[in-house]
Amino acid sequence: MYIGELAKKTGASPKAIRHYEELGILINIQRSGKYRVYDDHHVTIVSLIKRAQKMGFKLKDIAPLILQKHQADQFPLDFALNAISDRRQELKAEIERANSLDKELSLLSGELKRLFSKT
Repeated sequence: MYIGELAKKTGASPKAIRHYEELGILINIQRSGKYRVYDDHHVTIVSLIKRAQKMGFKLKDIAPLILQKHQADQFPLDFALNAISDRRQELKAEIERANSLDKELSLLSGELKRLFSKT
């Protein structure tokens, strides 16, 4: 499949797909003349990248995982699970901060009502 079809199947823009190639995340891309030809493996890789990005991972976090996969010729499951665990801890801390902020906003709202409410 050509880049347009890969983009359509994965939701990644052609520009992003080319960027993944430049970073070495997408490799072993065949050519048909001047056109790149992608396969189902590339769909899987790009889809995983997009999914990870939706969950808050940055490309700089994802790239080492994919590069390690290419080097070892197998998916680095432990590396991925550790990254997910770390992200979950970050998310829990963000949730705690958000809950704390919500409580402070609620207190401020109540205080403002008490001070400035016309009763």
